[in-house]
Amino acid sequence: MEPGLGSILAVMAGGGFGGMARAWLCTRIRGAAGVMLVNGTGSLALGYLAARAAPDSALWLFLATGVLGAYTTVSGFALQSLQMWQGGARFRAAANVVGSVAVAVAAVALGLWAGL
Repeated sequence: MEPGLGSILAVMAGGGFGGMARAWLCTRIRGAAGVMLVNGTGSLALGYLAARAAPDSALWLFLATGVLGAYTTVSGFALQSLQMWQGGARFRAAANVVGSVAVAVAAVALGLWAGL
């Protein structure tokens, strides 16, 4: 898809929805569990979408780049993990890193499988 005004608007609109969804969920499930849930469900959705949508379509730009790009929170996960580590909760920090990555990879695989 040519990076024109329609593409920009698709990403912007999707980003608004994704950011609001993340904010809503993370106010209800606080801390690492909320971030892991967001990253897991976002990864699941991205895997499913990768099996179903053309990567150069307006749907991909809206959902994958916009909604899911704003919804998933890798930077939030990284900050929480570092804060746990610096606070002395080293096992918890390591478990958060391993658990979050494992959940995200498994969710993408499940999403791809479900979409095929």
